[in-house]
Amino acid sequence: MNNNLLEVDNLKSRYETDKNVLDGCSFAIEENEIVALVGSNGSGKTTLIKTITDIHPKFDADSINFRGKTIDFSNEDFKLNRIAVFSDDRAFRYWSFWEYTEFLHKVYSKEIDKTYINHLIKGFNFNKYEDYVLKDLSMGNAKKFYIIAALGLKLPFLVLDEPVDGLDFESTVFLYQELKKYKEYGSILMSTHILESINEVADSYILLHDGKLSEKKPIVEKLSSDEIMKSFGVENV
Repeated sequence: MNNNLLEVDNLKSRYETDKNVLDGCSFAIEENEIVALVGSNGSGKTTLIKTITDIHPKFDADSINFRGKTIDFSNEDFKLNRIAVFSDDRAFRYWSFWEYTEFLHKVYSKEIDKTYINHLIKGFNFNKYEDYVLKDLSMGNAKKFYIIAALGLKLPFLVLDEPVDGLDFESTVFLYQELKKYKEYGSILMSTHILESINEVADSYILLHDGKLSEKKPIVEKLSSDEIMKSFGVENV
């Protein structure tokens, strides 16, 4: 019996043309595992995440399984068990942090754990911005706004698109600590092109290159960029 949270086989995703941006991607994410999705800017990492989270509808796959059940990415049970934070998200521009957090918890039918959320607010030095509306926040504080709210839900599947972009050094270190602890609640798929993020947080990694996804590899010791490329037979990414 496998321990996979999510299994996807032969995923293909496209935009307006018939050319596939993602061409036959297969992967599995285990329960309580952190997987780094590695690739250069423009490699298709965000497309893959938007496909998984039902934002990008032009795709097909041979099979998609969530906790052993065959699903589509639009499946309601799947949606209620996952949340994504995107690098350029600016939805809910006129909401404050607690307005957004309360809304999310109602949507997901979750009780608010104020002790945990206040711990996150303090760790990210977000205290003075709790009452700001999103449009008035800097890029870094907007990223904290979404990350804190997403972590606070404690869902089984957390998807993060370039999570450290825009964060200051102290917040980046705190985020790494909290992501490793998050395995108590669920699994994480984290897209990144930053080697430090892979080494500090991930249990395993997959490489997206030219629309193809590599086999997942475990991280046994800290990696160099050359090792990542060579392990997949890629010279430049």
